[in-house]
Amino acid sequence: MKISTLGLVVKPQNPLAPDAIRQVMRWGEKNGIKILIDRTSAKLIKGEGLEHSKLLESIDALIVLGGDGTFLATARKATSHSIPLLGVNLGSLGFITEVSLDELEEALVKIKDGDFEIQERAMIDIKIENDHTTSTNLALNDVVLSRKNIAKMIELTISVNKKYVTRYKADGLIISSPTGSTAYALSAGGPILYPTIDAMAICPICPHTLSNRPLVIPGDSIIEIDICEEQDEVIATLDGQESIDINEHDHLTIYKSRHTTQLLKVPGRTHFDTLRGKLGWGGSSSHHD
Repeated sequence: MKISTLGLVVKPQNPLAPDAIRQVMRWGEKNGIKILIDRTSAKLIKGEGLEHSKLLESIDALIVLGGDGTFLATARKATSHSIPLLGVNLGSLGFITEVSLDELEEALVKIKDGDFEIQERAMIDIKIENDHTTSTNLALNDVVLSRKNIAKMIELTISVNKKYVTRYKADGLIISSPTGSTAYALSAGGPILYPTIDAMAICPICPHTLSNRPLVIPGDSIIEIDICEEQDEVIATLDGQESIDINEHDHLTIYKSRHTTQLLKVPGRTHFDTLRGKLGWGGSSSHHD
């Protein structure tokens, strides 16, 4: 895959964003790579940019400057365009945005030289049905079911592939993709899944029955969830960013989406390097080369 046009999206609130944009623009001009920016990002350097949909139609790959949250929001918008994304973290190392600002130019050179691979990451669909409506929404990391009032527990029943699993009573329930296993699911005591494995994790948050442990199920499983009677103010939160109200009579179906997120990976840091750095695991990779 030859990349001649790169798109650029940044987290506008980050104070490092304007200088990072200028750095990429200068590099592109010097190396004969066209750099296009979205309209919001362009305002930071008092320039002209493109509407997001137009930008996605005009590029070979997209650089996301920000953190994992910025990457997640961008990934959901980019899925229908099959564009690989490179995540560059403007703060500390991220699980998805694993290239640091100091490593950015080195990564750009590798992209220009074709020294990269495209890694597909599974996404999750959540379908919400009742007698009147059906809607489907998309997440890269996770779908979290909880009560708006955080002091109240949620009670729900869950089936996998039409086979009844259990009735959960907990602070919430997380359905996580492999990519999302290092996000909220990790904080709730869930397992770390290798990001390209074909699986999903079901993680209760502070379950009332302590023997309710996280479950890892095949990636092609169909999860069905019903909210138990007389519970109000239940919400489904996608990637920690989008919230959807769930009614008592809604039937939820969660499954692997036909959409994927394509990550542009340059040689350097491995997934295990990222885990060691983010989670503070001991040991240096130099002892095992």
